[in-house]
Amino acid sequence: MAWNKLIGLEREKSIFQKIILENKLASAYCFLGIEGIGKDGFALEIAKTVNCQHPIISNDTISPCEECSSCKMANSFKHPNIQYIFAQPAEDKSKASAKQELQETIKEEIKEKLGNPYHKINIPNARQINISLIRNITKHLMLADANGHRFVIISNGENMNVEASNAFLKTIEEPMERTTIIITSSHREKILPTILSRCQQFYFDPIKLEYIQQYIIKNYNKSEEDANLIAAISRGSITQACEYLDDNLNNLRNNIVDLLRISLKRKNYKEELLNNIADITKKKDRKLTILILELLLIWMRDAYSLIKTQTSDYVINKDLLNRITPFCNGYSKCDYLAAINEINDSINLLNRNIDPQLAYISLFIKLRKIFLQ
Repeated sequence: MAWNKLIGLEREKSIFQKIILENKLASAYCFLGIEGIGKDGFALEIAKTVNCQHPIISNDTISPCEECSSCKMANSFKHPNIQYIFAQPAEDKSKASAKQELQETIKEEIKEKLGNPYHKINIPNARQINISLIRNITKHLMLADANGHRFVIISNGENMNVEASNAFLKTIEEPMERTTIIITSSHREKILPTILSRCQQFYFDPIKLEYIQQYIIKNYNKSEEDANLIAAISRGSITQACEYLDDNLNNLRNNIVDLLRISLKRKNYKEELLNNIADITKKKDRKLTILILELLLIWMRDAYSLIKTQTSDYVINKDLLNRITPFCNGYSKCDYLAAINEINDSINLLNRNIDPQLAYISLFIKLRKIFLQ
């Protein structure tokens, strides 16, 4: 079944398959939820299912047949009733070659999306959905279509600039027959409130970590331990999990645990601690500095779980039990929840562009007070 390409989302699938079966699709939706859980792929699956000429219906489920001409056009992004819009760079009219190159890039990105619904379309300098794209939508919708149901899917709707948002508002305010608009976004707060008010807002749950672990093992040939760790730092997003596939998580994890050990020395720790923090932050890679603290956060949660439950059943870093267990024995009476909160606060500070070196120094001073008081 085609819906099975989308990992998890069982609640969402059940709701929308029922809506399709009962012919109760709204004229406009806004699909909200964290990045990388398949909102775009879900919208495209709805469009394909509704337009399928021979849908497979069983009990309360409906799926596209994948064999009819409509499904084949949808699977190649060539369906006249399905328009998929995403941010593109400003057109350089002075260079015909640049336009050709852009079209080739778009084709390649679409091809990747066809094979993987979690692929994040990445086009250089594509930051906005501008008014010209919205005007093209309007022209498309004005064309009479005798067959099927038309869909316009706006990927990452927060990328619509002000002009585009205002122009698109008029399209939503005057819904057309047999037409559904779906906006996807991970940033509800950045979408024009008047657009949101005219859409049915639907929230997608993060994907369960065990599903992400299984996906990583099946598709990327990772060990169970590695997949478990990647899933733990994914925050419920397959796209985010895939960004960590090439990172040497074991080395990063050992380095941050070593840094914690250094910070808890009774004396002669300052110079070594500062040098190690400087090594981590000198690359000016904010994503890396956040990832390292997320690994520390998981390690600290493991330690807290081990102390509270006296079992390793819930430990993520099972291969580091030989380090976690002695740590727990040595610091069994400490306030682990306070330490976890401090690490979380530091991650939030890094996400707000606080200087990484200062954030790290402040964090480990606080952890030192928690564990050595």
